[in-house]
Amino acid sequence: MLVTGASQGIGSAVLYGLARAGHAVLGVSRTKPEQLPKGATWRSLDLSNAAGVEEFVSTLESSALRALVLCAVDYGEGGRHPAAGMSAKEWQRVVATNCIGHCVLVSRLLPRLLANALAIVVNISSDVAVLPSAGRAAYAASKAGLHAMLRTVAAEHASDCLRVYQLIPTFQLATHGLRRRRPASFDFSSYADPAVMAEVVGQVLSTTGDAIAAGTYLVQRDGSLNPFAEATQL
Repeated sequence: MLVTGASQGIGSAVLYGLARAGHAVLGVSRTKPEQLPKGATWRSLDLSNAAGVEEFVSTLESSALRALVLCAVDYGEGGRHPAAGMSAKEWQRVVATNCIGHCVLVSRLLPRLLANALAIVVNISSDVAVLPSAGRAAYAASKAGLHAMLRTVAAEHASDCLRVYQLIPTFQLATHGLRRRRPASFDFSSYADPAVMAEVVGQVLSTTGDAIAAGTYLVQRDGSLNPFAEATQL
């Protein structure tokens, strides 16, 4: 299993959760995790560099790849600010990381995934991918782009062994990145630990998770999944 954004936040929690469950897991991220769980390996990957993503895929060993878990994220510069105030550099980096890099990674690894009896892609999506949110234009555009791309991939392989899950947390998570962006005095007591999402990902990837139909889900704080009704025709 391959996990993006493995150095911190949800990606780190997923990496640890899968490794503890006995899965062979490869974590990728820009920066190396401070610690790696037993059974996990790590490689450097900057998703904002599409050519680098293709090179990374070309150097992967030909061993079976059962699942991709997409956790890496770039929120942009500072706090929320209007679209008119975003620099071209910010637009480029956020969209390149959250959308283009992941799209290239998924598309290049699809043949390996489809060689399995069951292949799974899990995307840690966001409410901004399906609902407007003022002050988060670049982040919303990038998450919506990846969300739409994965829906297309799922439609293209509806008759194959591929299952695509898009998980939208309905609660705030106290990730490392969020802690860095909040004041030192900020109260995180109402925020959930990223381990909540790691448990949900583990459930989707487990053998007992075969009963969970592919699709988009709203994730509740207790870990329960509510199907999200997406438009299928106009």
